[in-house]
Amino acid sequence: MKIKIISGFMICLLLGMPVAGWATEGSATQGSPTAAVKRLLDSVRSYKKDSPDLSAQEKAANSQAQKVAEETLAMKELAQNVLGPEWTKLKANEQKNFMQLLTTLFQKVAYPKSAEFFGDLQIEFRNEKITGEEAIVETRVSHPKEGQIDINYQLRQINNKWMIADVLLDGVSLLANVRSQIQQVIAKESYRGLVKRMREKLAES
Repeated sequence: MKIKIISGFMICLLLGMPVAGWATEGSATQGSPTAAVKRLLDSVRSYKKDSPDLSAQEKAANSQAQKVAEETLAMKELAQNVLGPEWTKLKANEQKNFMQLLTTLFQKVAYPKSAEFFGDLQIEFRNEKITGEEAIVETRVSHPKEGQIDINYQLRQINNKWMIADVLLDGVSLLANVRSQIQQVIAKESYRGLVKRMREKLAES
């Protein structure tokens, strides 16, 4: 049930764990894996669903949140991982178009759902482990319906920046979960069928 609840917004959009924001003064240093996770969490939690009623200030805040997320999520690696062998079959312009579609789904679907889920939940940062160019940031949240949930973020250092590559929900990889579902869609409906579904999801938002 926990997987369904938290990965729901990820699968709608195809991954992007809720996490964003700027590290607060006195927290981990700006260049640490923990700071990257905090940066992503704070931003997404403050994200407002796009609507004509948004003020200029709220729209500007959304744009900043999008910028932070795009700087923190390893989008190209994400696209490659979820598509698997299908990625190498695509032409360069098709790969670019897929990443753009994925990014737009994050903005229109995943971020609002992430903000809704996390709301005012308290996030406990429990530990940080760094091994070379890879790191894990361990967190725990207490959900009113689901109880305590361990959410661990796997990061990889790319171009001297810590980027979020996967999220483990009670030990289960959300990237693997999303990839499995996407591969099922491709097997049944082809890559074009997957893109069609993604565009339909975007049109509903």
